[in-house]
Amino acid sequence: MLLKKIVIAEDDDAIAHMVNMALGDAGFLCLRARDGEEALKLVKAHDPDLLVLDVMMPRVDGHEVARRLKADVMWSRTPILMLTALAGVDNEVTGLEAGADVYMPKPFDLREFGARCKALIRAARRERDRNPTTNLPGSRAIDEEIEGALKSGKPTTVIHIDILHWDAYADAIGIARSEDTVKNLGQWLLDAARKASGGGAFIGHIGGSDFIAVLAPSQSDVFIDHAENAFDAHKTTLPGDASALWLVLAITNTEGLNLQTGADELGRRLGKAMKTAKANGKTGHVKFTG
Repeated sequence: MLLKKIVIAEDDDAIAHMVNMALGDAGFLCLRARDGEEALKLVKAHDPDLLVLDVMMPRVDGHEVARRLKADVMWSRTPILMLTALAGVDNEVTGLEAGADVYMPKPFDLREFGARCKALIRAARRERDRNPTTNLPGSRAIDEEIEGALKSGKPTTVIHIDILHWDAYADAIGIARSEDTVKNLGQWLLDAARKASGGGAFIGHIGGSDFIAVLAPSQSDVFIDHAENAFDAHKTTLPGDASALWLVLAITNTEGLNLQTGADELGRRLGKAMKTAKANGKTGHVKFTG
């Protein structure tokens, strides 16, 4: 699991120490900046999950740091929690307009501060790791979802979904129409997951025509049926000649796997199952359990 990094830009040693202790005890790696210039350098060097930013700092103040980061295409999505001793609505508005996502006046409650930091990181990670074609969670979110399933110890089914003969079809219809097809497939799979679970199943998009579903074993058959039926119902509406396209599903579960080695073993099982399914696939939907 990747350790979450936080840059703390605070010139007051006592406050920086207090914040560092609170976040460090919660499992975050904290990097200290004593002025605005150092804060900018640390953000660009370490790509942190969060910047905790004091307003009144030497060299470059917090407002200017926020403005520079939000204006930079590479760092504009870095969430910023701004701390200040300046009270009042006008100061809060100035901080938010400069680019702060959350504005907290000093003094502050450490429990509230920690909760806000975690909430900002969760929200930012959800938005940063989305596939641009489907807006579904991407590879890092998929890894975290599987890691969470392994950590919980609850029986979980993981399904890798792909389309047989996709590459030749995508070459024939072109980039724009193939992306539209993938976007539609993502929506069909999401609808199938919602019908199977009532909203609790996870659908992620690895890329291309590859998707991952993570759900309870009792929901997997219903999900597969809905996914296959949706694909059949819409295949005739797809651009070009889609007659050779079929869903391919590689299915495995977390039974007997632990947190340390489970993700790698799941990947190995799914890879083997998908390879076998595609090799056996001629017509019709292809499923293989590994």
